[in-house]
Amino acid sequence: MWLNFTRTCRLLLVTTVLLSGCAVAPAPQQGSAHPTRNNTVSQDTGVDVEAAFQAAIQHMQNEDWHAAADQLQAITVQDPQLPGAWVNLGIAHVQLGDAAAAETDIQQALELDPQHAEAWNQLGMLYRRSNRLEDARAAWQEVLKYQPDHVNANWNLAVLHDRYLPDPAQALTHYTRYQLLSGSTDPLLGQWIAALQQQLPEPVKLTAGVSK
Repeated sequence: MWLNFTRTCRLLLVTTVLLSGCAVAPAPQQGSAHPTRNNTVSQDTGVDVEAAFQAAIQHMQNEDWHAAADQLQAITVQDPQLPGAWVNLGIAHVQLGDAAAAETDIQQALELDPQHAEAWNQLGMLYRRSNRLEDARAAWQEVLKYQPDHVNANWNLAVLHDRYLPDPAQALTHYTRYQLLSGSTDPLLGQWIAALQQQLPEPVKLTAGVSK
């Protein structure tokens, strides 16, 4: 996943991420990166960071993670108030195998914006990779508190409750939300939903909202 930032320090989600370690799951569809173009000049330094950000996105798309990390680090030095740059830097550090640095980056984004849905999503994935399952669940619940239609947080919670913290009702709710939000017609996902429905003694009431 690559993320864009605006001058208001909010993120624009432009691609999707799978929960690490769930290779058999149907993959969410991915989009292309389209950085926002308004107000990308740092008010702190007067530096136009858009060109640097575009270069970082290109490095990430090319999976040149060292170059991406270097470029994103430079952006955070130019303007440390952009949470999107910190989250992208965290993603690059994950790919470089430095989970500690990645968590520091994402926590920095959350210090700048505690309601930052994608930062919480990335933090949940970091926790999942380190087997901190309850922390991962709590992080993804934070995502849905601020962005109920976050496709990947619903997916990640579905897989978590299906395989790691078994709760068929929650797994069914979030798989169904993911299916609705993504428009997925993957037959395997449909089979999982049907199997979960059969496990439950009573039908789960599925709504457009977030499960509690």
